[in-house]
Amino acid sequence: MEYLSDIELYFCKTKNFEKNFFVLEGEEFRHCTKVMRNKVGYKIFATDGVGNIYEASVEEIDKDSLTAKILNVKTYHNNYENITFCIPNLKNPERLKFALEKCTELGITDFIIFNSSRTINKNVNIERLNKIVLAALKQSLRAHLPKIQFKDHLNDINKTNKKIIVFDQHGQTDLISFSFSENEEYIFVFGPEGGLTIDEKDLLNPTATLKLSDNRLRSETAIIKAASILL
Repeated sequence: MEYLSDIELYFCKTKNFEKNFFVLEGEEFRHCTKVMRNKVGYKIFATDGVGNIYEASVEEIDKDSLTAKILNVKTYHNNYENITFCIPNLKNPERLKFALEKCTELGITDFIIFNSSRTINKNVNIERLNKIVLAALKQSLRAHLPKIQFKDHLNDINKTNKKIIVFDQHGQTDLISFSFSENEEYIFVFGPEGGLTIDEKDLLNPTATLKLSDNRLRSETAIIKAASILL
């Protein structure tokens, strides 16, 4: 398979390795056939969201689905499978959307959205956020579809055997200087507007408190900067 650049990438939920095909349905089917006007015999690309991108030839187009024969498979390693981004539920939903979108483009694949003591907007539309990361996945030609969880309180976050990294302007060292281990799992916790409270920091009992800049950053800027540094 050639280097993937100027292609349209689809998401396939249904695949059969034994018979070497995948199926596009729903919105993916409509976009592939109605918008991009792919026909039988055309070459298309799709990902299953778990690390594989398939090069395929359209075999059959029905009323509600498209079947494509897999010609080649390229499998990608998830470089950040041991890192979870724990993101505050931001006051402005568009800023939360932006942070998730850009982090997905940069390769982050595990997110927790949480409400904190200083959270103003308590509601989260997980269905909408899942659509946003799926669109970002396809746009950036990524092969791992991010998982998004919602937790109503930091108490609800499972921290078992995971290293907690809290980002704070008063951190003693920076992310670039911190030494990570591939054998450890990490949760990166970012504060909301106004930051985490002292009680929340005590609750987290972080392994390290890191800074991302000498000046104060908006929450979404800090989140994207951390993802950029990892990349």
